[in-house]
Amino acid sequence: MNRTFVLAAFALTIPPVMAVPGSATASTIAWRACGDTGAECGTVTVPVDWSHPDGRKLSLAVTRRKAAKARAGTLLYNPGGPGTGAADLVRDWAPQFFSPRLRDRFDIVGIDPRGVGGSEQISCKRPVHDPEVTQFPSTRPEYERMVAHNKSGGQSCDPLIRYVDTVSVARDFDAVRAALGERKVSYLGRSYGSMLGTQYARLFPDRIRTMALDGVVDHGMPSRRMVVEAASAVEDSFDRFAAWCARTADCELHGRPVGKVWDGLVQRAERRPLPVPGGRPLTAEELRYSVYAMLTLFPEFGHGLARGIAEADGNNASLLGQMRDQALYDPASTAAYRAILCQDIDPQVPDFGELRRREHLIRRRAPHMGGTSEFWDMTTGCIGWPVRPAAPNARCTSATHHPSCWWATPTTRPRPWHGRKA
Repeated sequence: MNRTFVLAAFALTIPPVMAVPGSATASTIAWRACGDTGAECGTVTVPVDWSHPDGRKLSLAVTRRKAAKARAGTLLYNPGGPGTGAADLVRDWAPQFFSPRLRDRFDIVGIDPRGVGGSEQISCKRPVHDPEVTQFPSTRPEYERMVAHNKSGGQSCDPLIRYVDTVSVARDFDAVRAALGERKVSYLGRSYGSMLGTQYARLFPDRIRTMALDGVVDHGMPSRRMVVEAASAVEDSFDRFAAWCARTADCELHGRPVGKVWDGLVQRAERRPLPVPGGRPLTAEELRYSVYAMLTLFPEFGHGLARGIAEADGNNASLLGQMRDQALYDPASTAAYRAILCQDIDPQVPDFGELRRREHLIRRRAPHMGGTSEFWDMTTGCIGWPVRPAAPNARCTSATHHPSCWWATPTTRPRPWHGRKA
């Protein structure tokens, strides 16, 4: 699950069906034309706290692009994140993101989840990331400073951070389905959208026509295993990039030992942050995270990644600095990103010693990337967060009745969810 849109290949099978009669999609949403591609925009009102449906409400931004030809149904889309919405994407970029066949057969609906985009946003007075606060503390004072930073950051946010867990978002999506007048919907989820899709499937299995996900996170996996496996996956991505560059003549690092070039660049950044003309220098942690973010877009952006590393090696880290600013320091998306993940993930790190043990493990698994991954970011970023997880990762068995354990339960019927304690 990634703020930079993990663009894995996907396939959505469309069986031969008759067009759905117009009466089957009578919508209660007050639509208005928007954008330049024929889309229409509206809002859907949902409870802030689904365990108290008569309490305070919030509005979700929704965009629809109607099927061009024989309509097969409605496709809900989530591009990833968390912290990313789909309303503007469907409004302005549908031809770039969806095939002609999908646009012909489906009403494509983009929703900005609660806390994100055009929906009611999370507001925090302090930043989620601070370049002066390491997420790889090597001393107890560094660890304590990180924990204090996380706590103060969460305390600076508005109360909505208590109600942005993925279970609540899945319920919001079903409220949109109902407002659209649809008995069943199809769903396409990328990156974090896969996590959202699996929660929707657990809660509302009878309301799914077709679901396509680019990957499934085992939400019951212990946090330590999450970061170790993520470190291995990121290192594998780097190795694949290096191998691609070795066989691709127009890669800007072609003919050079990519691993050695990269390792030398990281070592230089550890001694002194890399220069970014017109901007703040790039620290070693930021360098690794920026390249990690670009690896999630490989192979589509392989040439850009190679150019970024080559230019940084030549003392101009502008391209990687731009990725840093997008991935780590955009206030609107990063506040929601942190709040949502800290509602879903329990870091399970009781003290500095445990974090250091995990760091040793991930650095052994990932000598080039140093264990950098989104799971490490969410683990360290949630240590000290002032709001307890609403639906944390938990060990799952066939008898577990927990929102995280959608995959392990023996029934296909949705079970009631009874809210949370902050």
